[in-house]
Amino acid sequence: MDGIDEDAGMGQHSGGHPRSQYPEPHETPTFAWSGQNVDQNGGSHPEQQFPLRDNQYPDDSAEGEELLSDADSDYLDLKTNIAKLEDSVRKFRREQRDESADEDEESPDETRTRRKGRDIKGRVITRGPRKAAVPTGDIRARMGRASQAFIEENYEEAKQLVEEVIRINAETHEAWTLLASIFRELGDIDKTLLALIYAAHLRPKDATQWLSAARFALEETGDHRSKNLPSAKFCFSSAIRANPKNDFEARCGKAEVLREMGSTSAAIVEYRHILKQRPHDTSILRLISEAYIDKDNVKAALDLYSEAIDFYKASDSQPGEKFTWSDVNIYVELHAYLGQYADAVKELKSLSRWILGRESELYWDDVLDDDREWDSDDNRRVLHPSFCLGKYGLHQYGDGLPMELRVKLGLYRLRLGFHAEALSHLHWLGPESEYFADRVLDYPDLFHESADSLYQAGLPEEALVFYRALRAVSSQEDASLYLQMGKCYLNGKRNREAEESFQHAIILDQDNIDARVHLAKLYEELNEQEQAFIYVNEIMNLRRLQNSKKKQQKSLQDITQDNDTLMPTVTRTRSYYKPKRLVNLEERQRQEQAASDRLQEQYSVMRLERDAMRAGDERATLSWMEAAADLIDDFRGFKTFYPWDKYVRFLGYTVGPARGQPQTGATPLDADLAEMANRISFKLGADVDSRNNVAVEIPENYRGIPFSVWLDIFLDYALCLVRYGKHQEAYEICEAAKDAVVFYHSREDMFLIHVCWCACAVLANDEETCVTACRYFMKDYQFTTDTYRMFAALTRLCQSPISWYSSGPTQKYMLRQIKAMDYGLVNDDARRKFFSEKGSYSAQDESGRLIVNKDMDIALLMVYGHILYTGTSYAYALNYFFRAYALDPENPMIKLSIGLGYVHHGLKRQSENRQFQIMQGMTFLLDYYKSRRASDKAEERQEASYNVARTYQMVGLSHLALPYYQEILDEAQSSETKEDLVFDAAFNLQTMYSMSGNMRMADYITSTWLQM
Repeated sequence: MDGIDEDAGMGQHSGGHPRSQYPEPHETPTFAWSGQNVDQNGGSHPEQQFPLRDNQYPDDSAEGEELLSDADSDYLDLKTNIAKLEDSVRKFRREQRDESADEDEESPDETRTRRKGRDIKGRVITRGPRKAAVPTGDIRARMGRASQAFIEENYEEAKQLVEEVIRINAETHEAWTLLASIFRELGDIDKTLLALIYAAHLRPKDATQWLSAARFALEETGDHRSKNLPSAKFCFSSAIRANPKNDFEARCGKAEVLREMGSTSAAIVEYRHILKQRPHDTSILRLISEAYIDKDNVKAALDLYSEAIDFYKASDSQPGEKFTWSDVNIYVELHAYLGQYADAVKELKSLSRWILGRESELYWDDVLDDDREWDSDDNRRVLHPSFCLGKYGLHQYGDGLPMELRVKLGLYRLRLGFHAEALSHLHWLGPESEYFADRVLDYPDLFHESADSLYQAGLPEEALVFYRALRAVSSQEDASLYLQMGKCYLNGKRNREAEESFQHAIILDQDNIDARVHLAKLYEELNEQEQAFIYVNEIMNLRRLQNSKKKQQKSLQDITQDNDTLMPTVTRTRSYYKPKRLVNLEERQRQEQAASDRLQEQYSVMRLERDAMRAGDERATLSWMEAAADLIDDFRGFKTFYPWDKYVRFLGYTVGPARGQPQTGATPLDADLAEMANRISFKLGADVDSRNNVAVEIPENYRGIPFSVWLDIFLDYALCLVRYGKHQEAYEICEAAKDAVVFYHSREDMFLIHVCWCACAVLANDEETCVTACRYFMKDYQFTTDTYRMFAALTRLCQSPISWYSSGPTQKYMLRQIKAMDYGLVNDDARRKFFSEKGSYSAQDESGRLIVNKDMDIALLMVYGHILYTGTSYAYALNYFFRAYALDPENPMIKLSIGLGYVHHGLKRQSENRQFQIMQGMTFLLDYYKSRRASDKAEERQEASYNVARTYQMVGLSHLALPYYQEILDEAQSSETKEDLVFDAAFNLQTMYSMSGNMRMADYITSTWLQM
């Protein structure tokens, strides 16, 4: 249900005309019960309007008139026409009722509650709804059975019985309430709410029914609460109309809903209406203050609170009985919201003094520079000449002030510049006391607020006292805490502690951008350009991912509103480089040794679980993967293995907008980061050439593990990841292995990495990655037949459409390969005449010289021909098939491809001579058939018969296809084959017999060959 707003209308429904009992949630109900319509059981339907259309009539509040005044002329014209139509319908009904009205006398009560009129004979005619008819015996019996079925949890049967009752008499209130309970048990929230509202309509003067439906819309609808806010608003408005003299709960609920819907002005109108009934009610003052803050009209809230304070001070009630400490807190916060910190301090002290029973000590209002009045002892208070020692107890001074208000007093003093007074108040929290942990658990928000305010006031060391207390309590430890601590350390020039705090924040929150920004700036100031560059790069990646995630959420917002569709997972940017650059040498060595010991333990776990992992044991696989992840992260974090020129390219990030494009949506942070990135990359770029020229001595192992074992760890881990559906992470592992210099210069290692990459793509059914990875083999092993066969095989194994196999980039790449092949086979005159550019050779020998082909590659010609064939470019495909045919005229695969190319070309609408094309194709197909049938392998013989039969069936010559299909069935009885085409042939035979009307043969084929 899309939410029921109180400004909508209903159509007609009569109990005597069966129809759908209730609309689906996505439908707009069109029911209305006419005042004098009597159903077959004698029940009358009260004339009610069930509002479901926005702004049909104004709300109780002043907002309704504002909404109508903003309506356009077209809407008002439409509304006027609808009103005229409804008036004409009512007039017609009245005339019909006047003519058919009987002479029955009515009771005095009924006469008073209905409008009266007289017809031409002087008889009394009543107006308005009649009372609901008493349920008949049949309805009561059905309701009894429905209730019993509900108690026995047979909800479907109960629902059917209730729906039948509603069909007979739609105004049976008990039926709607029971139907609502059934829907609630079935978990259908929308229909539950709809049934509750219908039930409330049948007793429109019962406010409790409307309130019950409204509470359900707000409290029981879960994630769909926002969608049902209009329904809740309508129910609260109906409850107000039902009982306008006792509408406190309804008006409070309606005001709350209006605020949640964004109609703050209308909510304020409701709250003011309540305040007229309950003047100075503090619970309402709190709510209306929040609404005024939303409207940025804090002054109005202050005025209301001031009137309430004057009222309660003048009343006979005990101080603090009705106007409590919470109200004092709200009142002084309103002053602070306006920046009136001096007034906030004055009012806090004055109201607290009144609640504690010392309202007569007005002389404290003249003490503006300190808060001695609220000390824990009398040492400073006795210095005031008007102070009378012993008149009041200590519990009426400092000990009586609640901790929340004392901290507020300290924060206000901090804003006013009285730092000493502020610190004396804030240290009542006891951040350095023996029992600070208990205080943190009792007042975590006060600790956070105090620490943040001290930092903003320029007192970082004092702020750290509170932050350390929070850090010592594990439940309060989070990334924002360490981020703030890092800022405090930076202000105190304590760079090492700042670095540790920011890195700890990143550990707790991998997506934390602020911590990375501060680390990048810190490293840049300390001339650690490489480390600064890494963090800038991570920030750029994170911001791109966050923007992408926002777009995805926005595009899927409507979809996920009505179902539980999972949002696509955005891959996080992990920070692999977290060395503490600023620690001393001994500390760094200790950390390195600890990391080395831990990784050796993980390596031992991997060796122990490796065999079981490769055998497919689930527990061993998870244990092995957890250890491998730590080792690989450490390997990827060792910068010697990855040359800096790869990072200077920003991993695909381009600083600034493209040329000629404006920089839209850029924030100051984006501009600062772009400037920093340019600055650091320039400094790094100046050193890249010199760094690359320096010979780096790379050992044969790392962490005591040979590089060959490291490669096995990378590849095994990638395959494990793809088995668990994490194919994108598997690709990242393969790419990390490819980029490492210890593997990059080994031809064998690179071959294994790309084979693993292809295997991951096949397991993930990722044709795009398959095609991309295969290009490595076709580039580095150019004009090697097996590389082209591998390309065709891998794309065939992917269970996905052939979009990437026949895509434009793939087609162009293969064409360049063919041009390069042809370029090396012709003389110079032909090259100048037919080639506009030199062939794109990519393979090199051991001396680094380009390898030029000496003959044609049939596999390359056939692959490119099939790419054209799958794109329905049959005429062009035949050109390359015939080139291959000239090189190998006895190859059955080439003959099959040429035959099918001709047949499909003949079936195209633009074919000039369809019969000739098909005959040409069948000639090559029959030649292919003759070659394959001579084979010793039964599979190849079956293949030949099936392909010819399937071609005849495709062109509509079923009678010619039958003997070839029959050959497959005959041969299946005499031999066993590895690739059985019997079921396919039998199914096609059965289909052809069925379509031709030969059901006897179709049944025979089914019973003989198609029964499992």
